[in-house]
Amino acid sequence: MNTSTKLIIGVIGIAVIAVAWWLISPLFLTETVDEGLPPTAVETPAPEEETEEKTPEAQPSQTEVAGVFMDGEKNYETTGTIRSVEAEDGTYLRFEEFETTNGPDLFVYLMKPGQETTEGIRLGALKGNTGNQNYLVPADIDLSEYSTVVIWCRAFSATFGTGELAVTSE
Repeated sequence: MNTSTKLIIGVIGIAVIAVAWWLISPLFLTETVDEGLPPTAVETPAPEEETEEKTPEAQPSQTEVAGVFMDGEKNYETTGTIRSVEAEDGTYLRFEEFETTNGPDLFVYLMKPGQETTEGIRLGALKGNTGNQNYLVPADIDLSEYSTVVIWCRAFSATFGTGELAVTSE
């Protein structure tokens, strides 16, 4: 073998090892996240110096949702709870006591009834396969229109877990 053939075989070998590590390592590695609650707006009482009575302005009612995670397809196990949290910078979906089978390329999707996962709203990459975590919901999204949170593996087009959402108050 000449030098260029050895070099090409070496580069291909390294590439195969890197791809194999990317695909297989999540199966035995755990990534734990423990995020606190997002910062919530704290209302301070107005000074009582003014004698005029003011009528309170109507605040828009935010839809609160909650749910429980269930296992995905095949042998992918997922547990934990989901709830919406209002914060200073918007609405978050909060995963608590969350745990799922780890995998490569995992993302969090928010879906309407009857939608395919990839048609839903992608909230971002899964931060960790265990622990409490928060995902910001885009401001123009009405959570009452969405029924499911999905942990989706893009690499294998597989559902690792789902959480059915229910409106808790309006």
